[in-house]
Amino acid sequence: MLFASAERHGLSGVVLDAWRAQGLPLPPDLARSLDTLSVARALDHDAHVALLKRIDVRFAAASLPAVALKGPLFAERFYPRPSTRATSDIDLLVRPGDLDRAATVLASLGFVGTDGAQESRQRREHHHLHFSHPDALPLELHFHGYSAFGRILPSEPLLSCRRDAHFAGLSTVGVLAPEDELVFLAVHAGAHRFLRLGWLYDLALLAHTMSETELREAAERARAWGFNRILSFAASLLVDVLGAPSERLAPLGEPGAVRRAVARRTVGEPHNPVLRSATRFLFTVTLCDDARAAARYAFRASGSHARRILSSER
Repeated sequence: MLFASAERHGLSGVVLDAWRAQGLPLPPDLARSLDTLSVARALDHDAHVALLKRIDVRFAAASLPAVALKGPLFAERFYPRPSTRATSDIDLLVRPGDLDRAATVLASLGFVGTDGAQESRQRREHHHLHFSHPDALPLELHFHGYSAFGRILPSEPLLSCRRDAHFAGLSTVGVLAPEDELVFLAVHAGAHRFLRLGWLYDLALLAHTMSETELREAAERARAWGFNRILSFAASLLVDVLGAPSERLAPLGEPGAVRRAVARRTVGEPHNPVLRSATRFLFTVTLCDDARAAARYAFRASGSHARRILSSER
C-alpha cells in the first residue's frame, strides 16, 4: 500500500532507499518487484541523459541556447540516486524567436510535431509545442517558461541566467538558475494543483540547498513576473505537508490566511468532473497575483470550456 501510493506520486524509489537505509525487511515478492522497477528506472534515466546529449550536439551546431527543465538533469543535481526521480518526458526551453529553428533541429533527430491547426492553437494559447518520436519519450518544446495563473513566465530572463550542465556532458543545453528554478517548479506544480507529492519533494530538495539571499531573490523574481502568491503557497505546503522549517522559508512570504485556507480546501482534485472544474477555477483565481491576472485566467478558462462543450456536441 505504501509503495503503491509512493509510485503514484513519483516517490517509490525515494521511499525504497529510505526504507532500506533503516534496515527494514520487505516481503520477497515486493522486494523483487521494486528492484526490477529500480533497474528499469536506472536504464530509463541513462536513456534520458543520452538523448539530451544527442539534442545538445545538434543545438550546439545550430547555436541554439536552451534549458532542460525538471527531469533527469534536476535529478542529477538534487537526488542522491538520480534514477529514483521518475520522468515521463523531456522538457526543453528556448526563446520564442528560436522556436522554429529548434523544431527543425528536433525534426532532424526524428521528432514529429503536431499538425497545423493544433500547433497554431498551442502557439497561441499555451507555452509549449508537443513532439513525439517512435523510439524516444515525448518532448515538450517550451517557448515560454510557463503560462498559468493569468500570467506568462517569460523565457528570455530564464535563458539569460541559465547555468551550464557540464556535469552531464552538455555544452549548450543548460539548467535554470536556482532562483528561477524555484519559481518555475512552484508554477508548474501549482498549475497541476500539486497532484503529485514528487513535485513538492523537488521543491523541498531545491529550497534546502538555497541560501536566504537566493530565496529572497526567488521571491523578488516571482513578484516581478506575477507569481508571488503561488510561490508563497508552495512554501506553505512545504511546511505543512513535508515539515520544512517555516523560518527557513520565511523569505518566500505568505499568501495570506484567507487565500491559504481557500487554496488548501481546493488543492485536491475531486473525481466528479463538475466539482473538479469548479475547484480548479477557485484554486487558480485565489492564487492569481492580481485582479487583471484573475480576469485573464477566467477568460481563457471559459473559452477552453466552451470549446470542449462545442467539440463534444459535434
